[in-house]
Amino acid sequence: MAEQGHLRGTIHRIWPNRIRARERDLLPRTPVAQQALVDALTSTSESISSARTVRDVMTVIVDAAKSFTGTEKVAICLVDDYADGPVMDEATLVVRGARDTHVQAWWGQHLTEIAKEVFSEGHPTFEVDRERGAWLLAVPVRVHSEPLGILIAINALDHSLLPEHSAFLSILGALAAVSIVNARLAEEGRYAMLAGERERIAREMHDGISQSLFSVSLGLELAKKQVMKDPAQARQTLEDLEGQLSASASDLRRLIYDLRPVKLQEMGLVDSVRNWISEATRGSGVRGVVEVEGQACGLRPSHEACLYRVGKEAVSNAVRHSGGGRIAVRIVYAPGAVALTVSDDGNGIVHGGTEPRLEGTGAGLRNMRERMAAEGGWLEVSSEPGTGTVVRAVLPLEEE
Repeated sequence: MAEQGHLRGTIHRIWPNRIRARERDLLPRTPVAQQALVDALTSTSESISSARTVRDVMTVIVDAAKSFTGTEKVAICLVDDYADGPVMDEATLVVRGARDTHVQAWWGQHLTEIAKEVFSEGHPTFEVDRERGAWLLAVPVRVHSEPLGILIAINALDHSLLPEHSAFLSILGALAAVSIVNARLAEEGRYAMLAGERERIAREMHDGISQSLFSVSLGLELAKKQVMKDPAQARQTLEDLEGQLSASASDLRRLIYDLRPVKLQEMGLVDSVRNWISEATRGSGVRGVVEVEGQACGLRPSHEACLYRVGKEAVSNAVRHSGGGRIAVRIVYAPGAVALTVSDDGNGIVHGGTEPRLEGTGAGLRNMRERMAAEGGWLEVSSEPGTGTVVRAVLPLEEE
């Protein structure tokens, strides 16, 4: 505590009046500097677009800040409502710069106080520590009035803070805030999707493989009793059980494959679907084909993931339940929309063996409809007993 008081006594803060007075000087003065600022922001935005997690976003931000400004140390730290300020641990802090330069023991111990004042004022603030020969610029990372974190840049006093550097860090703080919010939403979406996938796989394990293996165990008990009394019948029972075990092995292999992450960004939607239909139909006696119409266009990652998951669900249902011998997946790229259709030549979606059941109350259809609705698309299902089922997913595309 004594050291902290000493530090505060040696820090000369340039607070709101000074910052406001310099706001007119934040923008670069020359066309070259202005273009450099634009190029740096464009490059940073492109890098952030491929970031998948909050940690990835934070890393892009600090790397971009250090690269463009050339400051000796840059850090971004997220705040925690429960801790009433920044929390400096591995999950919430990213630092770039030599460990023994502007050590964290100096700036870290009064970061909470800095953050409170920065969020209170709502704009960057500048500090000078004459004793340590360094300055510190703190930029709020927040959306509207919600504080998310604080971005700081530290450098020696003999290195000036240029206008384009101040402008870049200020804009970067706003860009970081939006990107962190988006990354958190994406992480929540992936978690929800993972939870849904786990629930689906558990349901399939229980309703499919578990029931099949229970039936096999009963059949083995029967075969043991038949072996002495009726060897021919015991042989037939064992052959039937062999078929059931083969089908269960195929289901298990498909579920194991389903747990493996498919790199949609590397393979693309069409090849990923081809991969899946090949795996899903292996050993089932069902023939699967994939057809593509139109020129493939670049889809948003969330759109690709949505269509791929819906296609997987529809293909899996057709393999397990349709009773048909052929499944066709058709992907159509049209102006303003992309459609994925899965059709089979099986028994159709029926309830009680006679009536079509298309109300979508089944978990599979409900999940597919919810996925499509979340991306602004829709799902159509048509089926007649004995003539097969057609599942069509349509996603409208934004016009550029």
